[in-house]
Amino acid sequence: MINYTTKFFSLDLLRIKDIKLHETTEFNRLRNIFDRIANSKHLMNPVIVGKYNDEHILIDGANRLSTLKEIGCKLVICQIIDYGNPRIKLRNWNHLIYNLGINDIVNHCSSIGLKSKRVEYTEGYDTINSKLNYVLISEIQNGASVLVTLDKSFFKILNQLNAVTKFYFNKYPFDRSEEEIRYKDLKKYSRKEGLLVEFPRFTKPQIVRIADSDIKLPAGISRHILDNRVLHVKYDINKLKDDSDLEKKRKDLDAYLLSKIDNNKVRQYRESVIVFDE
Repeated sequence: MINYTTKFFSLDLLRIKDIKLHETTEFNRLRNIFDRIANSKHLMNPVIVGKYNDEHILIDGANRLSTLKEIGCKLVICQIIDYGNPRIKLRNWNHLIYNLGINDIVNHCSSIGLKSKRVEYTEGYDTINSKLNYVLISEIQNGASVLVTLDKSFFKILNQLNAVTKFYFNKYPFDRSEEEIRYKDLKKYSRKEGLLVEFPRFTKPQIVRIADSDIKLPAGISRHILDNRVLHVKYDINKLKDDSDLEKKRKDLDAYLLSKIDNNKVRQYRESVIVFDE
């Protein structure tokens, strides 16, 4: 990596209470992350925070943030981005659910008052890309697709999305799938039978609106694409449990980052990377 200053990216320590969330936590992931962080002396990856006017909105790392708060931390190390920057893109995660039939989830939707209809996949895909109040559910093996109609009220949509995902969260195994992996290609990538759930497309102003409210998106729907994401910043968790001397801690963090850069301990990658976690 070229010997940049730390202005090339923005890492800072923020008080957890000053960060707003736009999504809920996911129990299974939260437990796994809790076990890992609670038994570790260091936090390795900063959470991602979008700065919008005077607000700090968490855009990635809800489970890490919740874990730190639960173990008594008052601070968190954050990578801060300008949320208004058009280079910061908002995309979706789709959910690929296993061991669940399309009729099961349709029956659940009916039980909570949501109507659905069979559609051709292309019709359903065009609908969720143009309207906020629909969810598309498709079987990846036989091609059956169902369009679920949500309310037109913004916050009722959020409540209904939570009610839909609650049906399979912590009950059925599922993976997050990038929206760039198209439905027609899933047979090439998935070795298992499953359902693909595709969600409405939210905008960044809507994410800000959600962060300012008491109703949040379900975990694992919003996905932000940013440049120069910073990983593997080793930071002592015990230092996060005390928010006194914050300015001194910020200066120490800046000195630590510069020492890493000066000692050639930082690498910048542009290519797509696939990582097998230990």
